[in-house]
Amino acid sequence: MSLVEATIKRMSGLIDDIMDFARGRLGGGIPVRLCETDLAAVLLQVVNEISGARPGRRIEADIRLPLPIMCDGPKLAQLTSNLLANAVAHGSPDGPITITARSKDAGFELSVANAGEPIPADAVERLFLPFTRVADGGKQGLGLGLYIASEIAKAHGGRLRVASDETRTVFTLEIPG
Repeated sequence: MSLVEATIKRMSGLIDDIMDFARGRLGGGIPVRLCETDLAAVLLQVVNEISGARPGRRIEADIRLPLPIMCDGPKLAQLTSNLLANAVAHGSPDGPITITARSKDAGFELSVANAGEPIPADAVERLFLPFTRVADGGKQGLGLGLYIASEIAKAHGGRLRVASDETRTVFTLEIPG
């Protein structure tokens, strides 16, 4: 991907985030269009995009979703992209990022994990609020990615949570069936 293409994609993502934020704040949350989706293919596409943009980072994917999932594929791609982008930006540059997805009853569970400094406990409480940023040495962003990811999870009837300690940080999405 060329630098211009990557910049256009990033700017488009920022605009999408602002629009989703506005829709969520105007009431009713982020709208989703549920349909049977080959979510494994969607997730692998996101992994390939992030890997292509950051060839020096190792992203390990373990995705086992043998059946279609009733979901909004583009919104879950956005959620996954936000989680992977955060792992790239805030995780240890020499540690792998792992993405795992499994069918669970009629729903599924997705997790993104990375090594690196733990998220401070006081920041965890605010992490899914809009415009929240953890002190990160000047890295860029609007502070909307995790808020929007959380809203996408809620729109699917699920939840997004985080666990962070000295060894790794894991974001987990649970969508019931």
